[in-house]
Amino acid sequence: MKEEGTLGEEKKRLPQYIIVLLVGIAGVVVCSYYIVDAATFIALSIGVPKIVIGATIVAFGTSIPELATSLQATKGNSINLALANIVGSGFLNVTLILGLTLIVANLRVNISAYTNVAVFSLIANLFLWYFLSGDRICWKEGAVLVFLYGLFLFSSLRF
Repeated sequence: MKEEGTLGEEKKRLPQYIIVLLVGIAGVVVCSYYIVDAATFIALSIGVPKIVIGATIVAFGTSIPELATSLQATKGNSINLALANIVGSGFLNVTLILGLTLIVANLRVNISAYTNVAVFSLIANLFLWYFLSGDRICWKEGAVLVFLYGLFLFSSLRF
């Protein structure tokens, strides 16, 4: 019979991990509320369109967990986990989160306000698809994506 070793010790810590998980979830929910509230206040105070605040500050604030997870996965040589986390998060937001939001409330959408976001999303996804079709991804592809985000910010914040 095999000894459980470290797996047995980890099983004993399961209640602790569950508590940490629940505290983390609560922290993300509370922080997200304040990020959205503060961003809306900023948008109204200085006249920045809410679409720009939502596509930049709020999106960045809610993406920080993905950034932390992806950096940690990259440090542990789990590049596929990092990529899957990022792509999966974006897919989940566009399908499940947007879908549930639309089920709960009918929204009137001014498509012209979302044109910039949609165009840059399409461009970024096409670049990502092209990069993933190669044998490897390195810092050059990362620099292209960061530059593309900078270009998006520059074009969005011109008001």
